[in-house]
Amino acid sequence: MADEVRDFKLPDLGEGLEEAEIVSWLVKEGEEVELNQPIVEVETEKALVQIPSPYAGVVDKLHGDVGDRVKVGATLVSIKTDAGAPEAGKRRQEVLVGYGVDEEGGRRRRRKKLGKASEAEPEREPEPAEPRKALATPPVRKLAREMGVDIDSITGSGPEGRVTRDDVVAASQKPPETEAPKEHVASVTRLEPAARRAVTETGPSEERIPVRAIRRTIAERMVRSYSEIPHVTEWLQVDATELMRLRDDLKSAPEAEDVKISPLPVLVKALIAALRKHPMMNSSWDGDTGEIIVKRYYNIGIATDTDRGLLVPVVRDADQLSVFDIAREVSRLALAARDGTITPVELTGSTITITNVGSFGMESGTPIINYPESAILATGAITKRPWVVNDEIVVRFVMTLAASFDHRIIDGAEAGRFLRYLGDLVEKPARLFGVL
Repeated sequence: MADEVRDFKLPDLGEGLEEAEIVSWLVKEGEEVELNQPIVEVETEKALVQIPSPYAGVVDKLHGDVGDRVKVGATLVSIKTDAGAPEAGKRRQEVLVGYGVDEEGGRRRRRKKLGKASEAEPEREPEPAEPRKALATPPVRKLAREMGVDIDSITGSGPEGRVTRDDVVAASQKPPETEAPKEHVASVTRLEPAARRAVTETGPSEERIPVRAIRRTIAERMVRSYSEIPHVTEWLQVDATELMRLRDDLKSAPEAEDVKISPLPVLVKALIAALRKHPMMNSSWDGDTGEIIVKRYYNIGIATDTDRGLLVPVVRDADQLSVFDIAREVSRLALAARDGTITPVELTGSTITITNVGSFGMESGTPIINYPESAILATGAITKRPWVVNDEIVVRFVMTLAASFDHRIIDGAEAGRFLRYLGDLVEKPARLFGVL
């Protein structure tokens, strides 16, 4: 039967995304591929996506180089297949990172040329010797490469044996084996840092780093936010002693047995109470219609630092969740964002954002609004400081709240009242039971 060349076009990746950038090809021209075998990693403005092959055959042509931006519907790869060979149907998935590929029944035995039995036998021998491939997301694989860890040698602790970021870090910290050959290799490895430093001193004094999809999207949105929205930032120092006391009480509750409780979930509830009293802080500017859109729902974005850059997972309908539910959701979203398994839906739709600069030990900052929102709240480190209580200097837990707001929508006085009300709830969190 004659061969047929089939073109595979970049599929619709959802969420209205119109293009993706090629991050890495997982196959080469002339290489044989199996049905549902991952062939390329692409990055959208939302996530890293691994795309499997819809056909079994031989790669005829790769349509694009690493760094190229490909439109949805444009030809991605051409694969030479047997005429009439089936393509992946319902079993095939276009997968976001971490979702994996439906491997059950997905792999097919390679076709063998007709010939003598004695000629066919040697082809079967390599099959049992194929190395075990670890289940891991592309960001975790990238981390393993950067840390010099053989990811296929790691036993994963994640679902279905998936190798996680923590597994890679733990593997990188293991001491070298005690066998003589491996000790010898380790001693050679210890010499490498000095060699690299010597090369750096004589090498170029600058490095040019290609700006990829997520970093480019971050840059474009930051520029758009700061150029279109007239930013103003106000700060307020508050006594967080009662907040910390409430946090300790919540940690001892039976409902907190399986979740880490920090001050953040309580701050989210306090923020929602303040937004209800000052709804313009939960709005956006529509320049096309000349209207201000006030939102009566509360989707709270949580700015999260990841290896791929700043992402903002969204806790949806946070006003309907308990403090414990918010804590669980924040933990789940942060882990998904850092592991690369977060979906585009989980990164869109926020109405206001919290950025916790205190997690890096910072007192405060001037946060840039997450476009097209009207405000963003920065929470600083909670530390012990001298504080005046009843005309006496005492040691209290103190933190700084900073709110940047859109001055087209919100006047400084209104923002000040919002921040003061929020500060009062932080200082007396028991009041939340009367307003929520």
